[in-house]
Amino acid sequence: MVKLSSDKMKITRAPKRDAQSGRRLPAEADIRARAYQLFLARGAEPGRELEDWLEAERELQREI
Repeated sequence: MVKLSSDKMKITRAPKRDAQSGRRLPAEADIRARAYQLFLARGAEPGRELEDWLEAERELQREI
């Protein structure tokens, strides 16, 4: 289940684990959704997709 708030999504999917480190990882679909929110929040300016993706990964990793 995904819950929306005014500034970011709350993800309730079970995270996966990194095969080498065993560290928990956010699901790709969750990263994609958060990166899209970041894209929209900065005015849908193209050209910063990687920056949005990496920021989404960092945010979601902190929540795990």
